[in-house]
Amino acid sequence: MNIIYIKFNSKEDQVKGYYELATKSKVISFPNEVYGVPLSGLQILDELHISYRRATDDEVTISHGQIRNPAPVVLQ
Repeated sequence: MNIIYIKFNSKEDQVKGYYELATKSKVISFPNEVYGVPLSGLQILDELHISYRRATDDEVTISHGQIRNPAPVVLQ
């Protein structure tokens, strides 16, 4: 399965798009509002006229970095 990383163009598109993908396909949520979507999921978004854009390589790298290298927790 090929994963495409996207960002929605508005908060409304994000809510509608995430719901549609979660109920009709698969979606992976990353920090900074980056989502991993299979190619078939893009067709769902296009059919429903939900606006999105492909995430840049930098945005994807930063999101993955936040998962793999979270900020340290300081206990007091």
